[in-house]
Amino acid sequence: MTDLIPTPAPTPTQDYQAATAYLASLKSDVGRRGMRSQLRKVASILRAPDIDAVNWATLNAANVRAILSALSTQNLAPASVATALNALKGVARACWERGTLDTETYQRIRSIRPPAGSRLPAGRDIDAGERVTLMQTTARDRTPAGVRDAAILAMLIATGMRRAELCALRMGDVDLGTGRLRIIGKGDKERTTYLRNGALRYLRDWLAVRGDEPGPIFCRINKAGRIFPERALSTTAMHKIIKKRAAEAGLSDITPHDFRRTYAGELLDAGQDIATVAALLGHASVETTARYDRRGERAKEAAAACISVPYFGGQAG
Repeated sequence: MTDLIPTPAPTPTQDYQAATAYLASLKSDVGRRGMRSQLRKVASILRAPDIDAVNWATLNAANVRAILSALSTQNLAPASVATALNALKGVARACWERGTLDTETYQRIRSIRPPAGSRLPAGRDIDAGERVTLMQTTARDRTPAGVRDAAILAMLIATGMRRAELCALRMGDVDLGTGRLRIIGKGDKERTTYLRNGALRYLRDWLAVRGDEPGPIFCRINKAGRIFPERALSTTAMHKIIKKRAAEAGLSDITPHDFRRTYAGELLDAGQDIATVAALLGHASVETTARYDRRGERAKEAAAACISVPYFGGQAG
């Protein structure tokens, strides 16, 4: 790259703070937590207690490839290994910027390609009956927490948002008149979607309880029912809410990502263009969206039924 200026590395070279500097450069708390988790896996492979116990200035292309190989043996999906590689590249850049990694070594690390392969999206679809049961059960709770949680579930069903995106929604991001919703997704990328019918009505119900104070749309509520409009829910709290409401509805195996998976499948089943679905989900590539397409699986299942295998067996004697 033409913007890289050779920087000599001091000898001996030590840099135990490059990972912290890299994490501080990330824009979102969710991104920082995710990359910190990846770097802790790397630290574990290097037999270090945490990321600040690793001398990151010793990174080079050979040991980065060795780290990726070790991660691959832990049965991680290729996408997870690729995320770890991105974290290592980010730390290498931080070292280079701090003058503890020379340009040639940094460039060699940058040139490492992520592992090939892919996995089907984790989780399962939430069928229409389950969604009705979930909403009916939650809507019976007319406490402030119940009204809020019904709106959360309705938004997940209606938009397929990531839970981090839902936590980050602010009052200025929604137009209750038109149902237009502004979402800031991965990579600080902005997109819009629209709320209709029940989803918009659940949100209006919640905002009537919350009030119109600036701040996060989905905020914290204490056990006494007091609302704190300035305090956003964390992704962990959001996960617990979903788990709690699903369990109350007898659907204990539902995860936050299942709503996203179901949303994508429903739109594709309805004949929506895959590029439109990708835009609604905030996917950078339609190839990612295609992994949620259920139509191909049904076609394969139907095709498999066309082949008949005569059966003459029985219970072993």
